[in-house]
Amino acid sequence: MTSTVTLAQRARNAHLTPPRYQICLIHPFDPRGEKVGGLETYIRDFITFHPTDTDLLFIGVDSVGDLKLGEIHKLTFRGRTFDFLPILRYSDSQAREAARSIAASLTGQFFVALLRNFGLVSKHIRSRRCSIDLRRVEFSWLPAVLRLPFIQMLHGEGVPKLQMDSLLRRYSFVHNAGERFAMATSAKFLCVNPYITERLQKEYPRQRDKIDTLWTWVNTEIFRPQPLPRDTAPFRIVFAGRLDEFKDPPLMFQTIDRLRQVMPEKVEFHYIGTSDPHRFSEFAAIEAITVRHGFKDAVGMAATLASAHAGILTSEFEGMPRFVLETLAVGRPVVSTHLPQLEAVIRDGESGYLVPRSDSRADMVERLVHRFINVRDAIAQGDMDSSRIAASIRTFTPSTQLARVFRYHQEIQNTRGLMANPLAY
Repeated sequence: MTSTVTLAQRARNAHLTPPRYQICLIHPFDPRGEKVGGLETYIRDFITFHPTDTDLLFIGVDSVGDLKLGEIHKLTFRGRTFDFLPILRYSDSQAREAARSIAASLTGQFFVALLRNFGLVSKHIRSRRCSIDLRRVEFSWLPAVLRLPFIQMLHGEGVPKLQMDSLLRRYSFVHNAGERFAMATSAKFLCVNPYITERLQKEYPRQRDKIDTLWTWVNTEIFRPQPLPRDTAPFRIVFAGRLDEFKDPPLMFQTIDRLRQVMPEKVEFHYIGTSDPHRFSEFAAIEAITVRHGFKDAVGMAATLASAHAGILTSEFEGMPRFVLETLAVGRPVVSTHLPQLEAVIRDGESGYLVPRSDSRADMVERLVHRFINVRDAIAQGDMDSSRIAASIRTFTPSTQLARVFRYHQEIQNTRGLMANPLAY
C-alpha cells in the first residue's frame, strides 16, 4: 500500500513539476584544472551562467586524478552544481606538453575514450534526452550516431596556410573533414566572429541558415574597470593565454625587448599562462624583465590584468580573443596587430591601438613600440579612462552572448519534445 501511495504521489508531483532542459557538454577538459584559454573559459562560464531550469551533464577529463572514471560525480563549481562524467585521466602537466602525434594528443586520446565508452556515454545522454553542445568538430560523430540534436561551435579556422602549431598543420585534414560533417548534421553552427561566418556561408550555401556568429564574452561580474595607475614607471605590459605559434610569441618578445631599449623608465612583461616561453629563442632577451604568473583563476586573472598598464596581442589570426576582452573589461588598453574583429572593441587612442601589418618584421616591431609609447604617454597625462575603455565591451557579456546559446538549446528541445521530467532519473 505504501509503495502504491508513493507512486501516486510521484505521479502527481511529476504532473505539477515543470520539465527541465537537459544539455550535455562534451570536451576534453576538467573545469577544476589549471588549463586556460577561450575554450576552457567558455565551459567554465557555461557552468556558471546556466539557467536555473537547466541541468548539465559534462563528459570530460579528470585532470586531478581523484575521480573514478566512468561514473557520474556531482560537482560544484563557482556555486553551481553539475553532473560530471570523466572518461579519461589526463593531467594538466601532460596537456602542457606539445603532442607529436594525434594518438598522443589530448584530443586524440579523448576521441578514443569516447569510442571505448560509447555504450556508457550514450546511455546517460539518451536517458536525459539531452541536446548536445560541442566545442570541437572532431566529436560531431557522437550526437549524429545517437540521432540527437547538437550545437556546434567553431573557435578557430584550422586553415593550413595560416601559421599553426605543427600537429594542427600536419593533420588539418582531420579538422576539415570534421567541419564538413558537423556542418551537415548540426542543428546550429556558431562561429566566433563574422568573418568565419561569412566564409562558411559561402562555402556551404545550402546550410547558410544554420550558420551564425556568437561573439566571445567576458564575465563582467569578475572583470570590472579599475582605475589606471598614473605612475608609468615601471611600464607593465601583460599577455595571458597559451604561447601557440600562431600567436607569434617571437614578435611579442621582440616588441617588449625593443620597448625596453627605447623607453627610459623600466619596462616589465607579465605573462599569465602555463606555456614555456623558453622554446622561443627571442624570450632570452626579456627573461630578466618578465614576471611569469602561471595559472590564474578568473579572480586572479582580473587582479593581475588590473595591475598592468596595457595588454599586447601579436596573433596571426584569432576567433575573438577573450584575453583582449578581459583586459579591456578591467579598463586597460590593448595594443594589437590588426585583426578585423577587434575593430569592434579597440578604437585607436581610446581603448588601445590596432597596428597595421607589414611584410617587414622590424617595421612591425617599430609600429607596435610606437603605439605602446602613445599609450604610456596618454596614461601619464590622464587622457585614458578605465571606465571608457571598459565600455567598449559592453555588448560582449554572458547576458548578451552566452544567453543566446541557452536559448538555442531551449528552442531545439521544445521543438523536438526532448524536455525531461525532473523525476525521471
